[in-house]
Amino acid sequence: MDWNVGIWGLFWGILSASSLPLGAAFGLWMKPQRKLVSALMAFGAGALLFALSVEIFGHTIEQAGDGHGHIRYPLFILVTMGGAVIGGLLFEASNQILSRHGAHVRNRSLLRKYIVKSRRKKAERLLRVIARNRILQVLSEEETVRLTQFVQEQVFPPGHVLFREGDAADAVYFIVRGQVLVEHGEAMDSGPIAVLGPGDILGEIALISKSMRTAGARAQTELEVLTLTSGQFEDFLCVSTALRRAVRELAESRSLELVERNILDVAQADEWRARRMTGIGDVAIATSDAELDRETQTRGQHSATAIWLGNVLDSIPEAMVIGMLVVAASASKESISLAFPIGVFLANFPEAMSSAVTMRASGGSILRTVVMWTSLCVLIAIGALLSAGLFPSHPDGLLRYGMLFMEGLAAGAMLTMIAETMLPEAFEQGGGTIVGLSTLGGFLAALAVKLIP
Repeated sequence: MDWNVGIWGLFWGILSASSLPLGAAFGLWMKPQRKLVSALMAFGAGALLFALSVEIFGHTIEQAGDGHGHIRYPLFILVTMGGAVIGGLLFEASNQILSRHGAHVRNRSLLRKYIVKSRRKKAERLLRVIARNRILQVLSEEETVRLTQFVQEQVFPPGHVLFREGDAADAVYFIVRGQVLVEHGEAMDSGPIAVLGPGDILGEIALISKSMRTAGARAQTELEVLTLTSGQFEDFLCVSTALRRAVRELAESRSLELVERNILDVAQADEWRARRMTGIGDVAIATSDAELDRETQTRGQHSATAIWLGNVLDSIPEAMVIGMLVVAASASKESISLAFPIGVFLANFPEAMSSAVTMRASGGSILRTVVMWTSLCVLIAIGALLSAGLFPSHPDGLLRYGMLFMEGLAAGAMLTMIAETMLPEAFEQGGGTIVGLSTLGGFLAALAVKLIP
């Protein structure tokens, strides 16, 4: 390991990442407006886009050329491109894994995407249930998605009593998994009235007619249901004209014949569900700021750890690129280009600002929040030290191709990160106009820095 080059990597790593604890402290102290966060994040993204284009991909093209505008070593470019593709795929896969474990709370754009995806999946599961119910078949795709805001997912153990005969009708149950025994009294010798399973709806007639339960229901196996309380049902009636009309028609005639006609032919139900499943994917799902805040608060202290892990993922390629730039500068006996370190500094500052506020809102202490962001700064510095110290300044043969591949890997991961997290978050915080102009400003500022002798 070349410790002299490694120390320079450590220096530039600390300098670039020092904006993390600074941004966290500033965010906790000032609680900046979202438009400021948006502008700074977009500016940093623009600077990083320039730095990656010139310092990594531009440098690769320069190495592959003959000095007269011709490509002499096209394999250099192909290896770098291959590394970039793999780096992007690795980042995306890692991001998906971390998001499933709560890292989506690290910024509002990922959180909003997570909520939309969850509601769409819930809507598709709900379709499998309501496809057999004539009353709920009147719902459009938009209304089905809206219904997911009201239903709650619940899991009950075998033997759990959902309701007893004579109870007030306070909820309707959409069965997702498991079986339910419908029976009179306390399971009379005559056996259950019915055994309901996935795709069935339990208790909607009593809820619609506002009557008492005429039978009891208990879980025969472990049971997963989507529950709609009477209050939520009334709320949903207020926003669905079609359902309100269908309920009114049912309420006018509560005969057994109508109830039995409520269940459709299986083939008809499958055909209806297939049509609706296609439409669900085209529905625009709106989410409110209150939903985002509720999701973050629900995760409590786990939010801080998830945010930290997500930013560790973002920091790994940053540290690698810083180290490689130091190695390249050492090889050419020049100073490192300031465009990339400045871009990292500017990009990390607003990220830490907004995320630190989120950590604090989810119950984390000020000290713990600052320590976590400081630890990220240390990790980037150590990563830059290792990257700069371990990679040789003048690689030959296969090692040279390995270096080009690693450069592409880190750059591809960073470009994917910018597109996946930074720019969407900038749009989330401030809107389109400020993001476009700030990104342009960051790009041109990095160009100006590059031109400084």
